[in-house]
Amino acid sequence: MRAVVLDANAALDWFIPSEVGDAYSQPLAVIAGETGTRFRVPLHFDIEVARILVNRHKRDPQQFSAKWLAEALHVLDILPIDSVAQGINFKLLGELSKAYNLAVPDVPYFHLARMMEIPIASRDRGIVSACKAWHVQHWQPLPA
Repeated sequence: MRAVVLDANAALDWFIPSEVGDAYSQPLAVIAGETGTRFRVPLHFDIEVARILVNRHKRDPQQFSAKWLAEALHVLDILPIDSVAQGINFKLLGELSKAYNLAVPDVPYFHLARMMEIPIASRDRGIVSACKAWHVQHWQPLPA
């Protein structure tokens, strides 16, 4: 079984269409279904992703209907996603944010990938830069 840290932006791409997001994130859904890959996420992933989906629905219920929201949340519930507690306290979170040069909400994703020594799937520029600087594998879809 393979594991990949799943950043919230990559997961949101499955439900909020964008050309760049579709090209990057759709293959993630395929590998989960075909290879048994499991996604690892920090504990705040569900709150972060659900907040954005619910806010999209509230702001634009014509495009993001109640049915769309219910289906998105259901898909997230059945995906092979494992939440991982990291034990990061406030001091360490601040120190890692400075060391990795990342926004605070991105630190748990990147730190999880680094500590577990597994790739991270993210379109976040800061995380991509941190991957290069800290020699963490940044997941990339195979060329078509």
